[in-house]
Amino acid sequence: MTVTTQEHPLAQAPERLFEQHFASQFTAEKLTGLQTAFQSEHIVPLRNFCPPELLRPLQEEAFGIMDGHGVDRKFAFDITDGTPRQMTTVGQPVIKEHGPLVHATYFSPAVKTLLSQVVGEEVFTCPYAGEHYVISRLGKSGDTHGWHWDDYTYGFILVLQAPDYRDGGFVQAVPHTSWDKENPDVHGALLKSQVRSYAFEAGDAYVVKTDTTMHRVYPIRGETSRTIVNMTWASGDDLRREITHETNDALFGGVGA
Repeated sequence: MTVTTQEHPLAQAPERLFEQHFASQFTAEKLTGLQTAFQSEHIVPLRNFCPPELLRPLQEEAFGIMDGHGVDRKFAFDITDGTPRQMTTVGQPVIKEHGPLVHATYFSPAVKTLLSQVVGEEVFTCPYAGEHYVISRLGKSGDTHGWHWDDYTYGFILVLQAPDYRDGGFVQAVPHTSWDKENPDVHGALLKSQVRSYAFEAGDAYVVKTDTTMHRVYPIRGETSRTIVNMTWASGDDLRREITHETNDALFGGVGA
């Protein structure tokens, strides 16, 4: 059973928990290292991002939403050179209604400040509500989120469930690449650049410069699952240009408010 934004007993508590957790977990020295890594690789893990008191409630909320509202998707997108998407998804409008903790996480000032510090510039709420937050699950052998770029500059992914890396589900990224929607070239990007791979555990997160970092989730195998919340953040430049949302709308159902 899911609840509305107003009903959840922790709906007003996440900000305090984020502030306290970040103060101890992301010291000035650690932030300097994260900033340096992000500038080089355009993707950086945020280990133990989630306050321990919030992890189980967030899991229960997201899993309940997924079980009640998830839609199986299977596409191969020409706009990303025919790469596959095979997963179960829930879009922003449903999450806004039934996911108060996910909503509070996205609109947390502490989260916004931390992400801005890591990427080296102020990040902004995505102007397209349909990309504020979405939930996806890889739950069947072969499920994958194939190679792609994203429309806005920054993606923040909160990992709520992850398989052992031997069963796939880890993240791969190719930084310093570009997306030509009229002539996408995934294989060219792979040949020209180094692929970096990252395994995560529940409670971890990562931030990606998604417009210049081709990335994917390696296909899972066996009886396992990977469940994440993907949150989109805009750069200042994003706010001044026209951006389309083809893949988001196909995968997650599109427009919210």
